Amino acid sequence: MEACSSTTSNKKSKIKNRKSDGTRIPRSEFDIINDKLRSIHCPLVDLQPVRYEGKFLGRYRLYIGNISNSVSKDDLEGLFKAFGEINDVFIQPNKNFAFVRMDYFHNAFKAKQQLNGTVLKDRKIYITFSPQASITVKHLSPLVSNELLHIAFAVFGDIEYSFIVTDKRGKSIGEGVVDFTKKSSAVAAKKYCTEHMFFVTCSLKPIIIEDYVPPADMDGLPEEMVRKIHSLYEERELGPRFAMPGSFEYEYGKRFKELWENYNMKFSMLKAELESEESKLEIDLMRARYDHETERLKNMIRQRELEKERYCQKLDDEIRQTQRVESHLLDEGSKIAFKPPENLFMQANQLNDMLDSEEREIQEQWRMVEYGSDYKISNYQQEPYFANKNHRKGPEVIIHCQKRQRFK
Repeated sequence: MEACSSTTSNKKSKIKNRKSDGTRIPRSEFDIINDKLRSIHCPLVDLQPVRYEGKFLGRYRLYIGNISNSVSKDDLEGLFKAFGEINDVFIQPNKNFAFVRMDYFHNAFKAKQQLNGTVLKDRKIYITFSPQASITVKHLSPLVSNELLHIAFAVFGDIEYSFIVTDKRGKSIGEGVVDFTKKSSAVAAKKYCTEHMFFVTCSLKPIIIEDYVPPADMDGLPEEMVRKIHSLYEERELGPRFAMPGSFEYEYGKRFKELWENYNMKFSMLKAELESEESKLEIDLMRARYDHETERLKNMIRQRELEKERYCQKLDDEIRQTQRVESHLLDEGSKIAFKPPENLFMQANQLNDMLDSEEREIQEQWRMVEYGSDYKISNYQQEPYFANKNHRKGPEVIIHCQKRQRFK
């Protein structure tokens, strides 16, 4: 029955997804994502590890800035080929930058270390890591693993790598990083998770998506990369020093410190208030969930009671109907008496009449025999039976006439 119902629902959905002229209505990206989410089987426990290919990932993508317009793909391939394999080279014309994707992180890191600040066709190039399809996921439950994070965000597109950010003790800090294969997948994830409420577990804390910020570059900002502008010389007229108390510099520096301290204090108070409100909201959520579950169980019990009453009523109706049918059949059977056909009575009477007539004839013959023997004895003299030895004894004629029973 479930298969039939699902088939029927699928047919209805197919009908709804078609226009009046029969052409199919194109489905939105959000509908496709929802279909993928519904196909996930719960509970999500004992998940299998996800194996990533680990080669030519988006995090191994390098940004090359300040290149000349005359630089070609062959020039970049020849420059980076010495450090490892290259998968993709993209040059933005008239923008003076390009992207190169290396095979592994250590090769990309080595290329960045050695080529950053070098000269290519009379221009000094600058190289940094530039993952373009990575997002940061916040407000995750501490029970979300790398595998569950992958399952949750695979509905938006193919994933190259995903992991949960942990502290020094290996515990989750409630954040994760997802690297998509395409930038459009990262944009879709950020869009729909911002416009809608997206949950990963039973926790009703919706997740927040932010752009991924790569970790701090250990190369920092070399002196050669600082732009030589007029404000540079004004800024560096004075060097490192401590301000004298009561001086102009000291007073304004003190005001800046007070402003920052006030900001930090307000931020701490706001953070504590946020944590307090979150705790209250979680308590309210537990109460509301308990009330909701209780009401759901009450409705379920009430529905089952109604179904039981309907079933009992139906059973009573069937029993009464059966009793009425049986009583009706008994009444009809009592009204119908056995009546043999009239022709049987006529045949029985005819047989009785025939038997009576036969009896009368036999009795009449018997009387005639008795009367005839008496007449011969009186008119004729006969020799004794024993005197005449030659005389043969005549046979005795015995007629048994028994009256038969009549047919009743």
